Amino acid sequence: MTEQSKAQIANNKPGLDALVEDLFGLNFRGMKTIMQLFVSPKEVFESARVSDWRRQYTPTMRLTFSIITVFMLLSFFWAAEDGIMYQTLLAQMTEAAASDPGAPDPKNTLDARFGAYSFLYPFVYMLVHGLVGSIVFFWGDGTEWVTRVRLYFALLATGMLVALMSMAFVPFLTTDALPAFTLIGLFVSVLIYGLTYARGMWGTRSHISILVRAVLIALIITSTDLLISVLSGISARLWVTQFGA
Repeated sequence: MTEQSKAQIANNKPGLDALVEDLFGLNFRGMKTIMQLFVSPKEVFESARVSDWRRQYTPTMRLTFSIITVFMLLSFFWAAEDGIMYQTLLAQMTEAAASDPGAPDPKNTLDARFGAYSFLYPFVYMLVHGLVGSIVFFWGDGTEWVTRVRLYFALLATGMLVALMSMAFVPFLTTDALPAFTLIGLFVSVLIYGLTYARGMWGTRSHISILVRAVLIALIITSTDLLISVLSGISARLWVTQFGA
């Protein structure tokens, strides 16, 4: 091996950035992309219209899927047996099973559904949002469907990151506080989606047009999020029914 080859290998040794990439598909460029979506989304939006993202940002579909992966890995905070969400669902299923002597054990069924839900949710999320993102025409005349999906997923990445951060509060919630927390989460999601769109698209149309579109796309994404949760729950139930608890 020549000295030049040795030098190239030495200069190209994997570091922490490569390790994070190996674990989650994220790297420091991904972290930069997330930060820029909150600090200056307009720059990310403009780069999404370039084939290679100007070699500055991580593709937003990959970024969103990576965040979902981390989200599901950390889901034990709310899916653990002592978690408020788990206990609430278990109580509901136990009550329903009390009237049916032949019903399967609620705990085993719930554990199986949580597992199936955690596995299926990322794929349902990416598929449904991918379809919706391709038909949302809020990005300017002549924007091709690939670019529309890229821009749409830029919004999703911000909302998914906020959802990931909010998980830290779930273990501390009481049963009575859970509905209010859920409503606040929905409101924050709408706000984040709308603000990111407005800031990223500001100056491309009239202020009123941008704000109206921001509200509409925020509602579209939030409604789709709710639909995905329902579809994932139904899919998990069918999975357990088909393959057993």
